[in-house]
Amino acid sequence: MTVLEMLRGARPSADADDTGGEPTPSWLPEPVRDVGVGLLTALVSLLVVVVPTVLGWLLDPRAGDSFADPLGAGASLWLLIHGAHLGAGATNVAFVPLVLGALVVWIAARGAGRALDTADVDDAFAADLLPRSVLVVAGRWWLGYAVGTGLAAALTLAGSLPLRWLSLPVALAVVPLVALALALRRLARAADVLGPRLDAVVLPDTVRRAAGPAARGLALLLGAASLVVVGAVALRWGEVTSLQSELGAGFLGGLLLVAAQLAALPNLALWVVGLLAGPGFSVVDGAHTSLAGATSGLMPLVPVFGAMPGPGEFPWFVRLLVLVPVLVGGHVGRRSLASVARLSSLRTKASVAVVACCLVAVAVGVLDGLGGGSLGAYRLGDIGTPAWWTALAVAFELLVGALTVVAWDAWRLRR
Repeated sequence: MTVLEMLRGARPSADADDTGGEPTPSWLPEPVRDVGVGLLTALVSLLVVVVPTVLGWLLDPRAGDSFADPLGAGASLWLLIHGAHLGAGATNVAFVPLVLGALVVWIAARGAGRALDTADVDDAFAADLLPRSVLVVAGRWWLGYAVGTGLAAALTLAGSLPLRWLSLPVALAVVPLVALALALRRLARAADVLGPRLDAVVLPDTVRRAAGPAARGLALLLGAASLVVVGAVALRWGEVTSLQSELGAGFLGGLLLVAAQLAALPNLALWVVGLLAGPGFSVVDGAHTSLAGATSGLMPLVPVFGAMPGPGEFPWFVRLLVLVPVLVGGHVGRRSLASVARLSSLRTKASVAVVACCLVAVAVGVLDGLGGGSLGAYRLGDIGTPAWWTALAVAFELLVGALTVVAWDAWRLRR
C-alpha cells in the first residue's frame, strides 16, 4: 500500500461486513488527511527532479561543494518547472522544459484526484458552483501543495541557483490550479458536481466542433517541427556529440543532459514553428535564424545547439518551408469539414475552420509563453521566438490553407 493510498483511507468508508457494515474509523482527521495528500503530491513531484540531480552530483562531486548544493539546485529546478524565475541581478532564468512541465502537472492532477475522491459530491452547492465539500477538500489539498512549495523554496537557499521570490506566487498558483481543474473535470464525468452556474456554461457549437480539428492541427504542426529538430541534429551529429564530450559530464551526467534536452524538445519545436511561420528565432541576442538565413553568435554550451546551421544566406528553396503551416491549415480545414454536416452552409464550414485555426495559433502562443525565453543575462536574456508574432503568423498561414480547402469544397458542391 502506498502512502497516498494510506492517506486516502483516512476518511470513513462504506465497506460492508457480515453485520451490515459500519464505517471504518479514520486514523487521520479529514483536514489533516487532505493537507497531507497535497504535501505528499508536492514532495513526490519534487523528488522526481531532486533525485537525479543528487545522483549526478554523487557520481561527479565538485571540489568545495556540499551535499546541500545539489539539493538546492534540484529544488530551484523544480520551482523553475512550476514557472518561477531564478537568478540575481541582471541574470534571469525563465525556461520551462515543457515535457517536465507536463509531468509535474500530471503528478499534481493525480494527487488532487486522490484527495477529491473522498469529497461528498452530494453536499450543498456553494454559490451554485461546486459542492462545499469539494471546494473545502480542494482548498486543503492546495494548502498542502503550497507547504511543499514553500519547503522547496527554503531548500533553494542552500544552492547556487537563487530564487526570484517575487515569482514564487506563479509556482503556487499555475500548476496546482491546472491540476485541480483536471481533477475536477475527471470528477465531473463520474458524478454531478457542477452547480447551476457552471452547468449553464455551454460552449458555442462552432467552438465545440473546432476543438477536434484544432487538436489535430496542433499535434501535426508540432510533430513536423519536432522532425525538423531531429533532422538537424542528425545532419550535424558530429558537432552535437563534440559539444557533449567537451562538457565532461561523465556517463550519468551525460544521460541527465540528454534527458534534459529531450524534455525541452517541445520548446525547440516551438522555435522551429516560429522559423517556419516567418518570425524566426534567436538562441542568443545577435544570432537570429530565419528562412532567409542565419547570423552567427557565441552559443551557450548546450549540445543540441550544435545542430544550428552555419551563418549565411540559405538557398532559395528553404523559403518554401513557409508552406508547411499552410499545408497544416489545409488539414485543419479538411477535419473541420468532416466535423459538420456535408450540406451545411458555407458560413458554418468556414466558421468552424477559422475558429480551429485561431485555437491552434493561440495554443502556440500560450505554450511558447509558458516555456519561457531567458537563460541568463544580457545576450541570453531573450531567446526563442517572439510568441505573439509567431501566433499571428501561424494564424494567417493556417487560415490560408484551411479556407482554401473550404472554398474548394464549396466549389465542388456547386458543380
